[in-house]
Amino acid sequence: MVKETEIDKNFFLEEVPKENPVIFDIGCYDGADSREFSHLFENPTIYAFEGDKRSVDLFNKLSEGDDNIKLVETVLSDTNGEVDWFSSDSDTKRHYEFQNSWSASSSLKEPDNHLNVFKEVSFSKASKVQSITLDSWMNNNPHIDFVDIIWADVNGGEEELLNGAEKTLQKTKFLYIEFNATQDKKLYSKCLTKEEIKNKLPHFEELGVYNFKGNFGNVLLRNKNEL
Repeated sequence: MVKETEIDKNFFLEEVPKENPVIFDIGCYDGADSREFSHLFENPTIYAFEGDKRSVDLFNKLSEGDDNIKLVETVLSDTNGEVDWFSSDSDTKRHYEFQNSWSASSSLKEPDNHLNVFKEVSFSKASKVQSITLDSWMNNNPHIDFVDIIWADVNGGEEELLNGAEKTLQKTKFLYIEFNATQDKKLYSKCLTKEEIKNKLPHFEELGVYNFKGNFGNVLLRNKNEL
């Protein structure tokens, strides 16, 4: 199933028949997906991970007062410590009147074909931000023993995220993750194709591809193991 449109999140209502699922929104940007999940389920617990300070400020402004969402201010990768960070900006893609920058394409990977596909987006030279692996974060939060949905939008950092989340993914039911490459074109340097993501996750099966734009999109995966 390949669709140019976004996935209908009501799919998860049928597949996760519980009032209080645990959801990870990784690379949450402005919190739009977190808020949609918050309104979709009766009483979810949503952990929203974001490492770009500008996105954190935007998230806090738009998601204030939603007790279902817990913001975690960090990049998730395969490193516990500092990582390189390439901050994005655009004068034309800012969604809100109060925005004075645009951080939605920021990444721990250097931009590659992104500069050709989205000419209106620029990137700064690498700076340093704090990172943690998802497995390490889970070790620090032992009360979370199961994840119903991981919704990941990490702009080329898929390999690093997955490498740092091997144990967590064993107890995750659904993974919805962006991919940013084909074999010959990569939006970010050395980022993974959809097939490379799937090859790293043999215990997951593909259910569909969404927002497909030629060489990038999102793939929905489901854990094949009994959880």
